Amino acid sequence: MYRKKSFTGGCMNMKASKWPVREQAGFLIELGELLELGYSLSHALSFVQLNKNRKRAGDIEYALKLLKDGNPFYSVLEALKFQKNMTSFVFFAEQHGMLSESLKESGNFWLKRSAEAEKMKKLALYPLFLLVFVTLVFYGFDSLLLPKFETLFTSMNPSGNTYLMMISSFSHFLKKLPLVFSLLLLSTGLIYLLWFRKLGPLQQMSIKLKIPIAGRFIRIFNTQFFASQLSGLLAGGLSINECFYLFSVSGQQPFYQRVSENIQNELTKGRSLGSILSMMPYFEKNLASITASGQKYGKLDQELAYYSKKLLALLEERIESCLNVVQPALFAIVGILIISIYMAVLLPMYSLLNSL
Repeated sequence: MYRKKSFTGGCMNMKASKWPVREQAGFLIELGELLELGYSLSHALSFVQLNKNRKRAGDIEYALKLLKDGNPFYSVLEALKFQKNMTSFVFFAEQHGMLSESLKESGNFWLKRSAEAEKMKKLALYPLFLLVFVTLVFYGFDSLLLPKFETLFTSMNPSGNTYLMMISSFSHFLKKLPLVFSLLLLSTGLIYLLWFRKLGPLQQMSIKLKIPIAGRFIRIFNTQFFASQLSGLLAGGLSINECFYLFSVSGQQPFYQRVSENIQNELTKGRSLGSILSMMPYFEKNLASITASGQKYGKLDQELAYYSKKLLALLEERIESCLNVVQPALFAIVGILIISIYMAVLLPMYSLLNSL
């Protein structure tokens, strides 16, 4: 009933171009709005195609061919190299029948995430430029001024100068930072390729959740996605067992697939869904109590839908708070480096004057 389909037909060999996340989100929103107006999916795609450039129009033509060959829409989006999370939204939407609403919800969600990523880049760009500039000044100081200061102080005071020794040590430390960062990146990449990538989805998620700051965001996102998709499936008339069967065969998200398989096994043992979720560290603690409350009053789909919206608002609030911290923190680092440059130049001069 819920078998995953593979691509068919003669258009298999055609390669779609990579769409930026912002374009992907806008495309889904457009389709969702047209479906709400009563357009069929193929008609909506043909209409959107009229307003696209040649490359995007070619991609949509490819999508139309895949649809005509009998492929589900989520697999068409996979062929267009859309984000996995977007295709997951569409996969579940095609099962519960609320495709237009889910397309708009997914599109709006990723449109906001794209805007936040752009904002983060803009906030970080100027401070990073200053950081690079100040670092270059430090290198210039180390190669031009510092040797002259060392020669001068050595001729006047063979035993050395405390200020100069501190500045020299700090300068040498800065020179090693690029090497340290390069080694950290290299070791992180090797750990990912040789160890992390070979772990199971649940093990990978457990490690991700332990990452400072990022782990909190990941847990909220996990819970929001899970609650949103489960509420949609339940609202579409599926039973709890059917919902988790869909999660387990989707193939879109290996993490949710494994979680759903575990939940199915526990449900067959007679345990309640709320008690099962309370033992899973991958979600917010409130999810278990929300689920138990929804089952008790027969409004599980409504309570999960409301909870997912609250989590989405919380996620946006947390992201905005982080954005407000990033730029001041970068400016503070740049400010400390600039003050260090002034001290590196002025302290030896004051020390020289005091020794006269």
